Amino acid sequence: MAVVVEPSAREMFTPRELVAAYKEFTEHGPQDQDAEISFSASAYRFGGRVLFVYQESEGDAVILIHPSA
Repeated sequence: MAVVVEPSAREMFTPRELVAAYKEFTEHGPQDQDAEISFSASAYRFGGRVLFVYQESEGDAVILIHPSA
């Protein structure tokens, strides 16, 4: 599985925060799933910042992105 960290997430979060969110996503699963568009997602809050982690079921990548992107 590939992990893609968008520049917006790389700028706003520490590597430790990114790893923690990815680990939570892979170990406990997404918070929301949409069967119509084959999409799974979770949001993680670090202080006042929010990180989105999502995966399309057809893809083999997990994307980490900050909502400002």
